[in-house]
Amino acid sequence: MFNVVDPFTRTPGIAGKTYIDMHYKDIVINSFENPESSKYIYKIVGLRGSGKSVEYSQILGHFQRKDKWLVYPLSSAGNPIKTLISKLSKEPFIDNRLHSTTKNSEISSSGKIKIIEASGKVGVSYSSEENMNYYSDEATMAEMIGKVQKKKINILVGIDDISRTQEMVQFLSIWGSLLLEGYRNIYLVCTGLYQNIEELTEDKNLTFFKRSDSVEIKSLNQYDTAYMYQKLLNIDEKEAAKLSRFVKGYAYAYQVMGSLYFNKNDDHTMEDLISSFRHIIFKDSYDLIWKTLTEAEKNLVRIIINTESKKVSDITQQVQKLCTKS
Repeated sequence: MFNVVDPFTRTPGIAGKTYIDMHYKDIVINSFENPESSKYIYKIVGLRGSGKSVEYSQILGHFQRKDKWLVYPLSSAGNPIKTLISKLSKEPFIDNRLHSTTKNSEISSSGKIKIIEASGKVGVSYSSEENMNYYSDEATMAEMIGKVQKKKINILVGIDDISRTQEMVQFLSIWGSLLLEGYRNIYLVCTGLYQNIEELTEDKNLTFFKRSDSVEIKSLNQYDTAYMYQKLLNIDEKEAAKLSRFVKGYAYAYQVMGSLYFNKNDDHTMEDLISSFRHIIFKDSYDLIWKTLTEAEKNLVRIIINTESKKVSDITQQVQKLCTKS
């Protein structure tokens, strides 16, 4: 093989040399950077393995390299309010952490105390604590963001694979409140599966989140995947096109097949890799997708698979038959 390092990866959010730029990131970056824009939140949505996390990491990386931007990736499973406050408190111009101070003083003493007679100076020390975080979390966050805004610095918060938790609903509710209060230096980008985003947007307190802009990740262009296969695998155009047609624009499949082909034995063909490919795809992606489907959705998938013609009219006919039986 012409290269000893496999350029393909199955790690979420990492693409490297295999990255195919579909310009989704540019939509978010241009909106956040343009002073005429009034967009402060973007939701990146798509199927599992469609490449959401890659676009997310590209966006965060862009702003991490820019001056006057503070970028804070937050965990979707943690407490985003507490975590953001903690991260903001580490900025030297904010520093709202707990401080302890010790003060010393001296007093003169002279006199008789029972059988002890003494004269001299006695050192007295006492400590006090200043805790600037005596407000509610919402007030504390607003105070900190206000300090950042005075410095003319922007804040970008990123949440990958967002889902509905009590802590996340509280965080998003506060974030919306801060935007309404006039804080125009705060931006949010998150990724999520369709159903997870939908669960959040159904909350009555998150209307602003429901109405915020979305970027939908679609299939990779087959000409682009063919070109990358030809370039990274050092194969001819015909073989690259064959691989591209097989993965059908599915980003995770593009990475898996590319890695398998890169590491295959010289006498193996693409057909020899299909068994391993299916094992990985089902284990890492399809099984997880299947578990999230409702029973009605699963029945629809079964009908599509078992309808030989794959024509919409034939599939519709089979669905109608199923509905009649039930």
